[in-house]
Amino acid sequence: MKTKYLIPIVLGLALSTQSCEDFLDTKPAAIYSQDLVWGSAANVEAFVMGRYSTAMQWYRDAPTWDRTFSNNMVNCRAACPGEARGLMENTYNIGLNDRFGFIRSCNMIIEKCADSEVLAPSDRTQFVALGKLMRAMCYYDFARKTGKFIWVDDVLSSDDPDFNLPLTQSIEESYAYVLKDLREAVPDLPTSQPAGAPDQNFGYAFLSEVLLTAAAYTNDAASLQVNGKSLYQEAIDAVDAISGASLDPDYESIFNENGAYSSPEIILAQYWDKQYTQCQNTYMINLISNVVNSNLELNGCSPLWTVDDIFECWLDYTPSQNLVDDYLVIDEQDGKAKRWFETSQWLENTTEINQTQAFQMIEHKDDDQVYKAYKLNDENSEVSISDLMYNGRDARFDASILRDGSQFYGQTIAMINHGNMTRWSGSNYGANHIPLTNYATRKTIYTNMSPRPFYNTQTDWHSVITRYGRALLNKAEALLRLNKVSEAVAVFNQTRTIHGKLPASTASTLADAWADYKIERRVELFWECDWYFSLLRWGKYGGPANDGKAPSAVIDELTEPATFIEINRDRNAAFVGYVQFQNNQRTFDTRSYLFPIPQSLINANSAISGKDQNPGWE
Repeated sequence: MKTKYLIPIVLGLALSTQSCEDFLDTKPAAIYSQDLVWGSAANVEAFVMGRYSTAMQWYRDAPTWDRTFSNNMVNCRAACPGEARGLMENTYNIGLNDRFGFIRSCNMIIEKCADSEVLAPSDRTQFVALGKLMRAMCYYDFARKTGKFIWVDDVLSSDDPDFNLPLTQSIEESYAYVLKDLREAVPDLPTSQPAGAPDQNFGYAFLSEVLLTAAAYTNDAASLQVNGKSLYQEAIDAVDAISGASLDPDYESIFNENGAYSSPEIILAQYWDKQYTQCQNTYMINLISNVVNSNLELNGCSPLWTVDDIFECWLDYTPSQNLVDDYLVIDEQDGKAKRWFETSQWLENTTEINQTQAFQMIEHKDDDQVYKAYKLNDENSEVSISDLMYNGRDARFDASILRDGSQFYGQTIAMINHGNMTRWSGSNYGANHIPLTNYATRKTIYTNMSPRPFYNTQTDWHSVITRYGRALLNKAEALLRLNKVSEAVAVFNQTRTIHGKLPASTASTLADAWADYKIERRVELFWECDWYFSLLRWGKYGGPANDGKAPSAVIDELTEPATFIEINRDRNAAFVGYVQFQNNQRTFDTRSYLFPIPQSLINANSAISGKDQNPGWE
């Protein structure tokens, strides 16, 4: 069990603000003297701990990767992001030139702790390892985005003659630095830490994912291997080295208050205490709808909430039908897991209809375009179309998504024509925080906010950075890359059966195993900053990992328009529609396997020129 952990904030801020007189930051601002920071063991620990939050922020920015770059989530108050429509230019900046203060802090930890006279020998070793781990976390985020970066591994001083340092020359060189840091750090990391602090288990889990990406972008380069061992095998070994963690059968609790400190699955999370945190300081504020009773009455929506205005937050993004389709359903006849529209209970009780027929049965908006539509064969059946669609689903579905019939905060959610939490709940698109897809998010939402979820309600909160389920899926992927199909299927079946409560996959071919694995990873790691980067990795692999295409080909999942569900009031007909607002313009250019080196960096640094730009961004 993890104990509650609060990061000291006094000396944690020391040396964090850097001078900007040079291209690279070279000296600390005089908040505290270096003698004070490095002069006592307690202050050294506080300084190291103060870096944790920064290191974790690049791995918890779910809105960027699930909403901006993929169709897992849909913008409810803005058009499809330009990034998903191929509108980025080489001026796009993912932060390649604004992290040198943090990198300098890591370098100071490594340098100062190695020779510290105030630390015990074991503490010196662990703090140096933590410095290298955090430096690797920063640089890996660069490597997976831009491939190349400016490597700085010592504490620059103002006496150094030139602060305009070059980029690494290749992706291989970049990963050589990151992997060297991790390989040196992980064995020396603490084996036990309070909740919120990285330990050796996190090091192994993180290393496994870095190895997958490094192998994907370098074709498992021999230069990155240790003693000829494939990076994929090293990733497997890293996951196998994790100790004491296990899958939590209560998937939902991993992400809310019930399992925040007790889940055996959480390897690393970031925690916020309610004494200092309001709902508006968390992602929850943008995941909960604003559907107050007065607006429901104004727009002819029902049923009204039994607690007036219980849901009055600032929902900005909502799950797509594309995502929902991958939460499999157990077929009532053969017991196999299938997509909802492929099950026997669906096929035997519904008929597919066209748009004209659908619009005769289902209230719609003027610009709606139908992708698929269905009606019950027996319109008076006691089994509704919602029942056929949602019953028997992967258990992670109701733990992650609010849908028609969900129970949430003691309320019954109606996501039908003019239901109480739908795209009909507001007067017009963009003016209200309402679910454009007729779904909302449950995952990561705390269920004990009192008296209700509201912007200024005090609440604890945590964001999972990584967990054992994710590490297991990394292992399964590495096994697939080594063509060890049966072993890979056995590994990803652990999350599928324990978290999803689904029958095990029986895939026996590499293609079938990849198909099941991709679905498994999508639903297991929804809203955990994974889907977009996994798609890039699989596209780099090519073959069965990307629909049989050559390595580095177009990724179809990034070109699919986002879709929504519309269920009529009688729950005897439904259609899947295309989300409007430029969602049909989603595209993926193969240059987007890497982000551009920002032009501002090229212009500001004499050691970098246009020839260093990533292909396609010139």
